[in-house]
Amino acid sequence: MKLWDLKKHAILIVDDFPEMRSTLRGMLLPWQPKRVDTARNGDEAIERLQQDRYDIILCDFNLGDGKNGQQVLEEARYRNLLPFSSIFIMISAETSAQMVMGALEQQPDGYISKPVTRVTLQLRLRKFVEKQQALRPVTRALDSKRFREAITHIDQYLAGSNKYRFELYKLKSELLIRIGDYEKSEILCQAVLDGRDLPWARFDLGRIRYFAQDYAAAAETFEHILANQPNFIAAWDWLARAREKLGRLREAQDALMEGVQRSPQSLLRQRMLAEIADRNDDLDTTEAARRRAIRVGKGSILRRPGDYAALSRVLVRREAGKEALRIAGAIRTEFGDSPLAQLEAAAASSDALLALDKPQEASAALDDALTLARAHPELLDTELGMSLTRCCLAQDRPEAADEVVRNVISRHHDDPSTLDRIRALYEKSGGAGIDNLIEQTRKEIVRINNQGVKLLRDGDIEASIELFSQAAAGMPHNPVINLNAAQSLVQRMRKQGVTREDLGRALGHIQAAGDHEQHRERQNRLLESCRELAAQLPQPAPEQTADAREDTPNREPA
Repeated sequence: MKLWDLKKHAILIVDDFPEMRSTLRGMLLPWQPKRVDTARNGDEAIERLQQDRYDIILCDFNLGDGKNGQQVLEEARYRNLLPFSSIFIMISAETSAQMVMGALEQQPDGYISKPVTRVTLQLRLRKFVEKQQALRPVTRALDSKRFREAITHIDQYLAGSNKYRFELYKLKSELLIRIGDYEKSEILCQAVLDGRDLPWARFDLGRIRYFAQDYAAAAETFEHILANQPNFIAAWDWLARAREKLGRLREAQDALMEGVQRSPQSLLRQRMLAEIADRNDDLDTTEAARRRAIRVGKGSILRRPGDYAALSRVLVRREAGKEALRIAGAIRTEFGDSPLAQLEAAAASSDALLALDKPQEASAALDDALTLARAHPELLDTELGMSLTRCCLAQDRPEAADEVVRNVISRHHDDPSTLDRIRALYEKSGGAGIDNLIEQTRKEIVRINNQGVKLLRDGDIEASIELFSQAAAGMPHNPVINLNAAQSLVQRMRKQGVTREDLGRALGHIQAAGDHEQHRERQNRLLESCRELAAQLPQPAPEQTADAREDTPNREPA
């Protein structure tokens, strides 16, 4: 009988204590791993993952100053540094429910409590390695983002084995949702629920109903889950989203506060709570959530200058102008002189200076913000756009306000809730004529789309590309225009051949379209078309990969 080993596996150990790194290495060496590397902190772990491909990552939760283990996993996934075929195991001595829930929310492949024993480690690794080997065709397809091919492999595996049946059902449902095939995912989830009431299947059913814009049914589904599984944290977030769409903002805030109480280490949840509480004029909760977002965001790839700017603005509303100005100034210290940091800092400073009765300085800061916004319209997301519009209205600059808010309208021309927020902002600030601007922007988008689609149908692809590209430059986040621009480029590549430039432009437009449930299926179809076209490009000379390298000595930082 063949002895179990890890000869084909490269392993990364991440721990801030050299004794723990040495202990884990000693446990692993008898199983003859291909390579064992170590990292002393989160930043070093990310560097290792950038440089090499690892099959197994053993990462401590607490890593001293900087990123923690949760943030290492978060960043590795966000930057696509962690192949689906890799195994990420979190190791920690943490026992508090909040810390454990925070770590598990990132869904590591496993969680081991300290002290780690050789027997426990071997049992876990054998289990995970065996599963990854059995499902290798699935994970290879996922690593290449060939989701339909992965679904085919899942079906083939399920036809011959039941060993990982429910795990594969769950993965298949997630993939069907990702490619926008909600009907098949719903059929799968209902079939699973007919046999067993599994929370993940009901959760996916709730998301499907949300994407189908049946927000009442979605909310009811998430409420059903949470009545029985209150620690299903993601369900609190989605319940809040559904209630928000239904206009039940107080109840949406209640859901988020429940989620935050159980798992406060999520930057995105703190940010979401702050935004909803702000719309409910609950300044206490808004300020507290903004401060927590900054605190838990330290070391996170998801931290943004807008977190500081938003705290500055709520402090202005609480008549704490001096602190608001200090927080606005901290943006450049924390994020440097990137255009986004400068824009957020200038807009927040303008608000704070106006509150401190310094109108000339406030006007100069607003000028800086508007100059940056005109030079970089793609940086104006919804919240920043709304804040800058509010700032313009407060300083009696209605034309500048209309210029900025038009960008927001163009991004959400078919989203009633965002348009209602814009109307409320203008009504509160005494602005006029916003309905006319909304209608004009909508008509312009319809006109451009109709004209561009006609050009495509008439075979004038070049004119269609030029029209949609120019429109996207002026309305950089409009999903329909960006997807039509991508479609035009895809058609040109199909007729005239694939170029890296056209492929890059098409992918850029697909990304700029953002994440809108009503456009998800079309986005995924275009992404699949781009993958098919990319396969036609000549492949560059293969670089030496981690698998091709000769085994190198184990590396331990000094």
